[in-house]
Amino acid sequence: ATIGILPISGPNIVFISMFAQGILPFSVLLTNSIVQDGHGLLPILGFSLDDAARIKVFNLVFGLAVGFTIAAFGG
Repeated sequence: ATIGILPISGPNIVFISMFAQGILPFSVLLTNSIVQDGHGLLPILGFSLDDAARIKVFNLVFGLAVGFTIAAFGG
């Protein structure tokens, strides 16, 4: 989830490749996908740092909650 904080989309490719090779479980892939905004967050940064931070914190908390829930059920 911490890698997903960065406003870039490149790590998604790495996570998908690692999942496809069986290195990462689905819960980690899903958590990263939820937290990762890619370059979509960059325009918001130009308007409001507070709003961008709120969005990122929400995505982080929600992503971690979903990831831990899926991991608890074996995914």
